Amino acid sequence: MKIDLRTAQLLNSRLFHDLVGTAGAINTGLEFLNDADGADDALALMRKSADRLNNRLGFFRVAFGLGGGAQGSLTLIDGGILVAGWYADAKPTLMWPDTTAIGAVGNVPPTAVKTLMILAMLAEECLPRGGEVSVDVARIPEGLGLTVSARGAGARAPDGVPAALSIKFEQEKLTSRNVAGYFAAALANQLMARLESAESLDTVQFASLVPVAALSD
Repeated sequence: MKIDLRTAQLLNSRLFHDLVGTAGAINTGLEFLNDADGADDALALMRKSADRLNNRLGFFRVAFGLGGGAQGSLTLIDGGILVAGWYADAKPTLMWPDTTAIGAVGNVPPTAVKTLMILAMLAEECLPRGGEVSVDVARIPEGLGLTVSARGAGARAPDGVPAALSIKFEQEKLTSRNVAGYFAAALANQLMARLESAESLDTVQFASLVPVAALSD
């Protein structure tokens, strides 16, 4: 899978769209600061928006950028902190692997962590009414199993995302709505893995299997 210029532009459009709205809320707060009666509310709005902006920037820098992690080596713990920031003001709750589960799986390739982060972002979009997103990582004889499940009333994958997870998806059909899913599939492809999705009543699940050959201990 290759990322061409149009795909990169769509991805930038998607990421900046998320950031512009948050930055706009900070400007709105500044406008209301001159109103003595609304100053406290304005400051609260600005703090909330600034936190959201910082969380988004940190997440995007690592999940979609080159490198990542405090020392340049992204771990499941690093990824969990960034995803928790993404979910800080989200409707769904997040269940990320705890330290015991992380210790059991051992080293996880940074590319796999990035893939999980993006899938967790997509899972949040599957639950407009709220619910729970659970992320699971497990070592099995065949390799490393990655699963992200979104459970809640009316759970539904964003339009075009399931199709965009396929390595055979035509880039001409990409939109700013599904390009993040395609990018996640490109990351998985670097690990000789594929992404799959499944939907059932009030549940959307994303999964992948990273083969042993792509893992390093």
